[in-house]
Amino acid sequence: MKNIVRYHNDFNKIKLPNFSSQEQNMLMGIICKVKENLTNKKIEFTPNELLEFSTDNLTNKALGDMLFILRDKFFKADFTILVEDKERDRIGRKTINLFEEFILWYHKEDANYDNLLSVELKLNPQFRYLIEELTANFTRFELEEFMSLSGKYTKTLYRLLKQFRNSGEVTIYKNNFQEFCDFMGIPKSYPMGVIDQKILNPAIKELSAEANLFTNEKKTIFKNLTYKKIKDPKGRGRGGKVIGIEFYFTPEPKRNEFKEMIQNLARTEKEMEKNSGREPKIHIITGEEVTELDRYRDCHFHINNKEFGGYDTCKIKDLKYINENGNKKIYALMLNQENYSAFEMFFDSIAHMKNALKLS
Repeated sequence: MKNIVRYHNDFNKIKLPNFSSQEQNMLMGIICKVKENLTNKKIEFTPNELLEFSTDNLTNKALGDMLFILRDKFFKADFTILVEDKERDRIGRKTINLFEEFILWYHKEDANYDNLLSVELKLNPQFRYLIEELTANFTRFELEEFMSLSGKYTKTLYRLLKQFRNSGEVTIYKNNFQEFCDFMGIPKSYPMGVIDQKILNPAIKELSAEANLFTNEKKTIFKNLTYKKIKDPKGRGRGGKVIGIEFYFTPEPKRNEFKEMIQNLARTEKEMEKNSGREPKIHIITGEEVTELDRYRDCHFHINNKEFGGYDTCKIKDLKYINENGNKKIYALMLNQENYSAFEMFFDSIAHMKNALKLS
C-alpha cells in the first residue's frame, strides 16, 4: 500500500526553519506514521523505519547526527494560535511546538553516540487536529512522490500547490510576496532575478516535467504549471517592485476518498485473513464476520470544526481490527455528515475508542 501523507491545511502555516530536502522527507515520513497512532502516548521509531524516509544511503551514525540537528529544527518549527482568557477578558497569541518530546536513545556505553537504538516522539496534543481531523480542509499527497523531488524549494512549493490540487489556482500570496518568501524559506537578501533563476524556474520545471516516478507509466505532477508575478501598479516600467505571486496549473480530478479508503480496508482485511489461522465467526443472515466491534457501527459522535466553529456530527461507517507491527489496533472509517467527507481514525482498544469519541 502506498504511504499517503495527509494533514490539515493549517500545517502549511508552520514555519519550517530552513529544512533541507532530506529533513523534509523525514518530517513527512514521520507524519505518515504519526497518523496511524493518534494517541497521547509516545511513538517509537527504529533506525530502519526512519531510513525508509531517506533517499540518501545513510549509516546509523549519520542518521543519528542528522536527527540530532533535525530535533533542534523541530522545536524551532513553531505555530501561533489564538487563546482566550475569559476571566480576564483577554485574547493571547500563543506559540506552540509540533512535538512535546523528541528523544534519541543510545546504549549507556556508547559515549560517542555511534549506534542509534531508537527515536521516541510525543506529539503536542494541541497539534493533533493538524493530522487527525482530515475532513474537507486537508492536503494529500504520496510520500514516494514527495521524496523523489530534488530540492528543498521544490518540495516546499509542491506542498503548497497540493493544497490547491482541485482548484488549480494559488492566489493566497497575490498581495504579499514577502509572506510567500517566508513560507518558502527564501533568504531576504535574494533579489528577484536570483529567485527566478535559482528557485522558481527550476522548481516549476521539475514539477511540470513528464517523469517516470515509480512505474513504467510517465506522469506529470502539475500539468501546465505557470506562475505570475504581481507588480506594484504605482511602479514604473517593466522593473516595478514585485508585491505578489500566483500559480496556475491543470486541476486534479476530485478523488473519491471514501471509495479509496474502503478499497484499502478490504485489502488489509484480506491480508489479515490470509495470515491468521483462525476460523472467523460468520453472521448467519448477512454472511459477514461477527466481532465485538459490530455494536459500534453507525454510532454518532461529534468533532470540533476548527474552521467554522461549533461541532460536526459524524458517524462510524466501518470498524475493523488491523495488525500493526504485531500490535492489534482498531481501524475506524468515519463519515462527516455535515460535508459527507470520509476520514480515518485508529484506536488501541475499544475502551480507547469509547473514551475518545465519548460513546456510551
